Amino acid sequence: MDTIQVNAPYSMLLRRIDFVLKNRINPEIYFSAEELDTLEERDVNRISEILNNNGLEITIHGPYMDLSPGGLDRRVKEVTIYRFKRTIELATLFNPKAIIFHPGYEKWKFDGNVELWLKSSIKTWEPLVEEASHRGLNIAIENVFEETPDSIVLLLGKIDSQNFRFCLDTGHLHIFSKAGVSLWLETLGEYLIEVHLHDNHKERDEHLPIGEGSFNFEEFFSIIFQRGLRPIYTIEPHEESHLWRGLEAVQRYIKGSLK
Repeated sequence: MDTIQVNAPYSMLLRRIDFVLKNRINPEIYFSAEELDTLEERDVNRISEILNNNGLEITIHGPYMDLSPGGLDRRVKEVTIYRFKRTIELATLFNPKAIIFHPGYEKWKFDGNVELWLKSSIKTWEPLVEEASHRGLNIAIENVFEETPDSIVLLLGKIDSQNFRFCLDTGHLHIFSKAGVSLWLETLGEYLIEVHLHDNHKERDEHLPIGEGSFNFEEFFSIIFQRGLRPIYTIEPHEESHLWRGLEAVQRYIKGSLK
């Protein structure tokens, strides 16, 4: 049975580690910028040891607010790279299956000039991917505001590393993409390492359990299974009540009982 990761902010994990262990929750640990600045080394060492000793699967989600890995402002890029490097360093303690980052392409911010963004992005990601590869880790970039898979496949192709992969976010795709899920999976299926599974009504990023919005998950999982893809499944509940409904819904799809 495939494990299902559950997004959990690092600060919440510290407070509720007993809950995580009791319920055998496999966390995708989100490190915000503030947490990177204020965490205590003894705490992060303790948490990583507890999770690893209890045989839980781990993924990591890096910070994203205000960051721009493909941006043009040198100072902003310096902060972005610093944040990402620190995340990779911490990830080594957890031995995660993947580290998720946002690539930062927005059509309106870059006036549609994907090449401008791409040139800057390559300079950011090449050394980061090399560092992750040296540590035996995988980085995956996640779609957010992208309207098509074009910018992401360009970046992945330019870096061309088995340690640089793709994470498909269904909630973001449903709101922002003008391309259907079939095109995303056809274009990026060979790079796919993880999927973020949450739903919405195509108006805002509600982070509902799957099946409680209007995204077509039957089509999504049908394509996943038909193409023989085996991504890491991750839910991102923003309420505890959504946790259990989200896990149950994903398990139904994974088992093949579409309802």
